[in-house]
Amino acid sequence: MRDLKPLNLGVEEGDTSNRGINDVPTTSFESIRAGVDEKTYERWLNNASTAGTSSPSLTTTTDSSLEHKPLGKIVTLFSSNDYLGLSANARVRRAFANTALEYGAGYRASQLIAGYTSYHRALEEKLANLERKSSCVLFPTGFAANVSVLQTLAESVFRKRDDRDRWYKRIANVGFSTPPEVEIFSDALNHASIVDGCRLAKAPVSIFKHLDYDDLEAKLKKSSAKRKIVVTDAVFSIDGDVADIKRLGDLKTNYPFLLIVDEAHSTLVYGEFGGGLAEAQDAQNDVDITIGTLSKAVGAHGGFVCCSEDMKSILLSRARGQIYSTSLPVPIVAAAIEALDVALERPDLANTLWRNVHYFHNNVLRSRKENNSNAVMVKKNKNASECAKSTFDIRDSHIVPIFCGDEETALRVAKHLLLRGFHAPAIRPPTVPKNECVIRLAINTMHTTKDLDDLGNALNEAFSLLSRKSLFASRL
Repeated sequence: MRDLKPLNLGVEEGDTSNRGINDVPTTSFESIRAGVDEKTYERWLNNASTAGTSSPSLTTTTDSSLEHKPLGKIVTLFSSNDYLGLSANARVRRAFANTALEYGAGYRASQLIAGYTSYHRALEEKLANLERKSSCVLFPTGFAANVSVLQTLAESVFRKRDDRDRWYKRIANVGFSTPPEVEIFSDALNHASIVDGCRLAKAPVSIFKHLDYDDLEAKLKKSSAKRKIVVTDAVFSIDGDVADIKRLGDLKTNYPFLLIVDEAHSTLVYGEFGGGLAEAQDAQNDVDITIGTLSKAVGAHGGFVCCSEDMKSILLSRARGQIYSTSLPVPIVAAAIEALDVALERPDLANTLWRNVHYFHNNVLRSRKENNSNAVMVKKNKNASECAKSTFDIRDSHIVPIFCGDEETALRVAKHLLLRGFHAPAIRPPTVPKNECVIRLAINTMHTTKDLDDLGNALNEAFSLLSRKSLFASRL
């Protein structure tokens, strides 16, 4: 069973009731450190299942008092997707706080009613510029964005309603005996939100082997659909490997299709200006629709779709996840705007992240492999195309999957890491297939070399105690 175990946020000790808005602390909250109260810590170690209803300790702390551990335990997070630490950035926090003080949460309505403000428009313009698209639509989450876009584009919105009704009945009852209007082609390891979008779409879906674009091409050749949609993650959320967007762009020449790329884990991480993997591969012009999230490297919350103006008009009129959802609170939008500005002004944040990534792979993992037969080992994804391998070394990613296999092994490794002060829970079914469990590590700009070295030592200890060799690898 899945479980909820609360982490405690560190705040300043003492009376903060009279603190002014310009006195927002700059060091009392770290995006890579968290407190765990004693009861929660014990439940975690024993893998005890709860619904998160037990009340955690309300004791607070400051950075300077971490050594006293008033929260029970202080852990270093290798589980957060806040890759650049922007959620804790002083400018971002101040933008959020000032906007909340002035406007509260903003108008509470959908964007099409009264929930769309000048702040929302400003954020859309920044995101469209980042992705080199003419327009942008905000969504409540990245999940909602993926589901809504695929459902909308497969709906054949230009049909007359009676034709569309007959189309739905034929899908439900007799399959696709005649050429379909739309067919979706999806990578086998795409995120659950893409999978669910495909399930809700009124169109046939063809799954191509993970990063195997020869398999995709063969399926495109066989397809008789009038319109084709290819959808892929840019950086895959569990394995950390990357798509070859340039290759996908080349395929469009012979097999015209609409290319949708989810840049959730690559926005602000890849590319000279933080535009994501497509920018890094000089392929932004090949992408028709870019889907992303504000809740990872941007450090805020929400989803977005960057596209053409015509496509935006369709989504505003048909995308249910946007039409029937309350708009993002204005303070969240203001924080996202500030985070994008900070990231653009401070390329050192992404540069530091990549220094940490390369240090962890080259100085922590590979050096230990050479000196210890039981050390964590590196294995490339054998199913990735050669073109994808040559574009990026898929081993060197900010998402690092430690392959454990069965659930018991994964839980034991996660427990050992927790005992050593590292928060990196086991990823188990149904998120991954049975016997393909991993410890998913997320490297952060704010991690120090000591954090990375200590984590490497803890991993080696864990697998040495298991008396078995491990694969530090893609699940495949």
